[in-house]
Amino acid sequence: MANPKSHLFSLSFLLLLLLHFSTVSYAQTLFIFGDGLYDAGNKQFVSSNRVDASFPPYGITLGEATGRWSDGRIVPDYLASFMGIPQIPPILRATADFSHGANFAIADATVLGSPPESMTLSQQVKKFSENKNKWTVQARSEAIYLFYIGSDDYLNYAKNHPNPSEDQKQAFVDQVISAIETELKVIYGSGGRKFAFQNLAPLGCLPAVKQANGNVQECVKLPSEMASLHNKKLLQLLVELSRKLSGFQYSFYDFFSSIQNRVIKSKTYTFETGLAACCGTGSVNGSDCSTNNVCAKPEDYLFFDGKHLTQEGNLQVGHLIWGSDPEVIGPNNLRELLVLPLDVTVILADIQEAMAAVRPRQIKIESLYDIKMESEMQNQWLYQVDEASSFLI
Repeated sequence: MANPKSHLFSLSFLLLLLLHFSTVSYAQTLFIFGDGLYDAGNKQFVSSNRVDASFPPYGITLGEATGRWSDGRIVPDYLASFMGIPQIPPILRATADFSHGANFAIADATVLGSPPESMTLSQQVKKFSENKNKWTVQARSEAIYLFYIGSDDYLNYAKNHPNPSEDQKQAFVDQVISAIETELKVIYGSGGRKFAFQNLAPLGCLPAVKQANGNVQECVKLPSEMASLHNKKLLQLLVELSRKLSGFQYSFYDFFSSIQNRVIKSKTYTFETGLAACCGTGSVNGSDCSTNNVCAKPEDYLFFDGKHLTQEGNLQVGHLIWGSDPEVIGPNNLRELLVLPLDVTVILADIQEAMAAVRPRQIKIESLYDIKMESEMQNQWLYQVDEASSFLI
């Protein structure tokens, strides 16, 4: 576990920050964009076919299916709880209470293309723009904007282009990143300032992907490679936007490493297996989840079905996003992002450097909530800290 002294030091710095600035943000609003990992029930409102997540065994840990692609709660549910606000309802549920935000995520969503009976990121952001007057300007500026999207773009690309050249891979990733940049600027133009990204999982390690490939002992190279390229360029984009757009603040969580570590060393993270899903058929239960083929203890599994996490997996991810150290998430975790004053990114960078300096570096990846960040990702925001600090001198 992380050293409690480092967390005490972090809280002390934040307290000093709050005392120094009068325009402190206490976000009480959460907007969610993404695909099936974040879908809280939107899919059932647009599909003309049966939506599996609206029926058991989905929701079995909660006692009822809720349209979530898990046995229980999903990451946004936990983050809302940590923020002290109710669970955020799907935007397509017209009768819902949207006073604390809205969930625009929907299963099968992509950044590019036109997915059937789903919404692209652009369409989700358009839906946000159409409804933004539900929230005050202040609420929109203090809100957290949470994202997980792009998996289906790269899974579809890998399926249709099994042997792309390096230039072709880079070009496709650039298209995805460019489209994300466009939508972030739309939200920024509507007052958004606090952006939280969960980067893409190692897609080749998903049970459904391994099973379809026919070799369930190894992760499939191309989908994971595309996800890794995406994650690197996404972080570069966020760093760039924080320099160009006044008050742009962000949090970047290394979901890729979290999943990779839990697949390889599942028992270290309390799971009996990270290879097979709890529910489904095939060699690793990668497809056709139903009440006839669901495991007895979902909490023992990282994956509930071939592509989505169990409630226990989502809980661990939620904790990492909320309160983990810079080795896992940076330059701020969500708890820190929540209370940062608006328009003080340079001051923030200086404080982050001080925080990081007293946090011990871990030698082994052995605890539930501390994982080494990929070195190139960590260097990106450490470079930003150094640059901002030199500006202050």
